Amino acid sequence: MLMGGAALDAVGVPLPDETLAAARASDGILLGAIGGYKWDANEKHLKPETGLLDIRAGLGVFANLRPVTVFPQLVDASPLKKDIAEGVDIMVVRELTGGIYFGRPRGFGTNDNGEETGFNTEIYSVSEIDRIARVAFEVARKRGGKLCSVDKANVLEASMLWRKRVTAIASEFPDVELSHMYVDNAAMQLVRNPKQFDTIVTNNIFGDILSDEASMITGSIGMLSSASVGESGPGLFEPIHGSAPDIAGQDKANPIATILSGAMLLKYGLGAEDAAKRIETAVAQTLDNGFRTGDIYSPGTTLVGCKRMGMEVLKALESHRRHRREEEGGELWEILEVEVSPPRLGKTYVPDFKLKIHDFSALLETKATSAISVPFDLSGYKWYASQLQLYLQVSPMHKKNNDETPYVALALILWPYMLEQGLTVHAVFKFSIYDHSNRMYCGCKADYNFDFKNNYSKKECLIPLQELLKWSSFLVDDSCVFGVEILKIDVSSPERKEVVVQHKATTVQNFFVQKKGFVEGTYTWTVNNFHELELKNFFCSPTFEVGGHKWYICMYPRGDRCSTDCLSLHLCLDAPNDLPRESKNVAKMTLSIQDQKNGKHVTITTGSALLSNYSLVVFRGSWGWPNFIPLKKFKDPSGGYLVESNCVVKADLTIVGSSNDG
Repeated sequence: MLMGGAALDAVGVPLPDETLAAARASDGILLGAIGGYKWDANEKHLKPETGLLDIRAGLGVFANLRPVTVFPQLVDASPLKKDIAEGVDIMVVRELTGGIYFGRPRGFGTNDNGEETGFNTEIYSVSEIDRIARVAFEVARKRGGKLCSVDKANVLEASMLWRKRVTAIASEFPDVELSHMYVDNAAMQLVRNPKQFDTIVTNNIFGDILSDEASMITGSIGMLSSASVGESGPGLFEPIHGSAPDIAGQDKANPIATILSGAMLLKYGLGAEDAAKRIETAVAQTLDNGFRTGDIYSPGTTLVGCKRMGMEVLKALESHRRHRREEEGGELWEILEVEVSPPRLGKTYVPDFKLKIHDFSALLETKATSAISVPFDLSGYKWYASQLQLYLQVSPMHKKNNDETPYVALALILWPYMLEQGLTVHAVFKFSIYDHSNRMYCGCKADYNFDFKNNYSKKECLIPLQELLKWSSFLVDDSCVFGVEILKIDVSSPERKEVVVQHKATTVQNFFVQKKGFVEGTYTWTVNNFHELELKNFFCSPTFEVGGHKWYICMYPRGDRCSTDCLSLHLCLDAPNDLPRESKNVAKMTLSIQDQKNGKHVTITTGSALLSNYSLVVFRGSWGWPNFIPLKKFKDPSGGYLVESNCVVKADLTIVGSSNDG
């Protein structure tokens, strides 16, 4: 419907009768910016802003709600210091249809000296104050339970009545804490300590000024929405910014304020709080993804135009659309279109094994490709006098083929030393992550055939990394809990076809990662007589010390029992029995062989792994790579890995954390 400048151009008035009639018949009105330089010289009754005053009066809206929220992604855009702006969340409730903007008498005149004068009247009735006060108390009750009434009661009679009536209405809301503040002090406190405010209520002119001042705490008025509501009938929802005629038609405007105005319409106009929350969440996710229009752009983010920003919010919104269907035994939520969160596994589901990663942000900062647990026992089935043992691997930044979106992915590792050659273990299992808000695990089912050469299961993408970081449901105090349950095991051997999975009490392992203070060590081993030593099954380097433990490198020149056509390398602890069963170390372990002709290396790393006596003894006190490099490639005379009888092996170890805090 036409209004403002567009209506002036089309029909000659700023608010056509049909527009007002349609607005009154609606459930809510989403209003765009209406002004521009083109109409600045018009007479007052033909200015676009007159249409705004007329529709407010025509709808009977008297309370303007203006949220002022500093998004954590944009805190550096605020003109205030970060520690002052961070966490600001204020609702300004402004009386909209009374006071000096509408009071009479008003106009121009001449004083006793013959000088021209202009005058306005600040006037409020008891009923006008009471109704805006009740709206403000209701808003404060749904927020933090604190209401600050702003006036100038030390000077103005209208403010004296304002304070008297707001104080009287407070008796109807004993659960809301009321305070009073003079407007000049409030203007100062908004920039000095804005977090002291939760909800502010004030008159028309003070609200006009203070809400604009408060809006700049956020860094841009392009982020802020508003609502104007009355006692009955539809509300009016609009961004606080103007039409920005200087950038009109250039695809530069920030659409977020209008999008969030739509969310306010759903919340306050239609009572659809869940739908409003989804829009707000989509906006937050778009900001998390780094998209910025020019008014909020900073280095390191992606500069986009108005259309692209709107499309990115829409994509984020569509990715979270769900529908609900009832099933026997309870509710089931299914994800439509884009699968983002893993499906819920039910409140009674408990995994066999839990890995709690503390300081998850530190894991990302160390650029760890994965976090690997110590092994957990399974089923009591024996090979080589040992139970079948599995490791859980969490890869925090895994990317699917042809998809740049990083996912948190899980995989199982079954070390081949546990199996006889030719044996295949088919395992069916569930990966999961704990949803703290709903107190249940969410996850997916998978299966894999393990054997000597395929001992890492396929990585299952559990949840997009950005979603994990954004939702407090999964990441609490920078910690998250991953789980795995073994559902079934089939072994391809004549003796036994199926293992009965024996569920025991859930095992929990902790994984702490430091952000600094790492213990690092590097050791280079030059083998000068490889051809002489390759007749042995294996040979070892001298020991070296890292993290208070002695280590050595073990080389299998013809492969170990898990490989016959590759050179095998192991990184070993000299005295693994000295480690406690519950490790105090999380280490990143890397081995590499140098190409002596060009200085490059073939390198393999563990990611970040928990070390324990339990894990290392099983594998002869080592982390091993049976298929480190094909023997044919290693011995190729045109390459530089083996020059005459010399090769160079390097070990890098970094202690990045522990299995207990500290």
